[in-house]
Amino acid sequence: MKITLERLRYKGTFNKQGYKELPNGNVVNTNEKLFDFWFGYYKQSLSQSVSSNAFDFLKDKVTIIARHNDYFVQAMSDTSYSITLQAPNSKTYHVASINPDYEVNGYDTIVLSATGTTTTSN
Repeated sequence: MKITLERLRYKGTFNKQGYKELPNGNVVNTNEKLFDFWFGYYKQSLSQSVSSNAFDFLKDKVTIIARHNDYFVQAMSDTSYSITLQAPNSKTYHVASINPDYEVNGYDTIVLSATGTTTTSN
């Protein structure tokens, strides 16, 4: 499959989990936006998916392609990073796996795992 800039039609947000202390002393989790990025959805045939993954692994997973960024690689081992996508997949995700492309103008293939948190648009 040829990957070109035209395939990157959707906008995602890369976040870092932070903490905020409320005036009453309680601490709440926050998602601090680090940057926006453009991505495209990566489609696999069912036979490719089954041969490379177990069915339970595929549940609540989305595979995307994006221009290479070292933050994506770091996010695979650090769950304090998350990615939020726009509709129709308005959820917060963690990086489950990544196939990084370190070449100039490379594209990463990223498998995202839903965290169960939905996002709301303002």
